[in-house]
Amino acid sequence: MSKKKFILFSILKTWLISAVVSVVLIIIYLNVTREVELTEHPRNCDMSGLAYAFVIFWILFLSILSLSSLFSLLKSFHGKVKEALCWFLLPVISFVFYYRTVADGTINKDDIALFLITYLPWFVLWAFYYSRFNSRFK
Repeated sequence: MSKKKFILFSILKTWLISAVVSVVLIIIYLNVTREVELTEHPRNCDMSGLAYAFVIFWILFLSILSLSSLFSLLKSFHGKVKEALCWFLLPVISFVFYYRTVADGTINKDDIALFLITYLPWFVLWAFYYSRFNSRFK
């Protein structure tokens, strides 16, 4: 398998597996933190579906950003540090941007849980494929 195909398949597998894992984690998180509903006044609009859509679209956004890993195929980007930047620079920048805009610079339990649910599966799988890329093509 060529380097380009390996990277593209890695992006696809990372997106798919991390989306499934993150949705399962968000289902568990929402069930654990669910408030007791009052039977007298049922809610007309349940907004919990937004969490699932948010997680899936954010992981899709990270996977699109991971296309920057294709820069590692260029000769000018060879080397450990430059290659790691190609694979992780844009996702890390998006993480910092997300943290600054959504969390407003404050840290609480809910934000930490959402960050872990959204980012951890994606980054773990992406780091796994980066290590496989280094071992296979070096």
